[in-house]
Amino acid sequence: MEECHCEIIPERILGLQRLEDLFNLKGYLICQSTGDKIYDFDQVVAVFIPISPTMEQVMAVHTDHARDFLQRNLSFLFP
Repeated sequence: MEECHCEIIPERILGLQRLEDLFNLKGYLICQSTGDKIYDFDQVVAVFIPISPTMEQVMAVHTDHARDFLQRNLSFLFP
């Protein structure tokens, strides 16, 4: 069974809340895959990219581009 990194869960919630706060402040988020503005928060996918064993970066990606974005990043992380 996989290890549960329960301490990461609150950080992910905070990361998503920060994205939502930024969206509410600006009225949009920038898709990290295309550079386009996302004006509907329901079309945002929060992608958590590992930076180190203890840190992650949360990125906003449009739902239409999330699969390709993840595949590109995973192929980079795990060649």
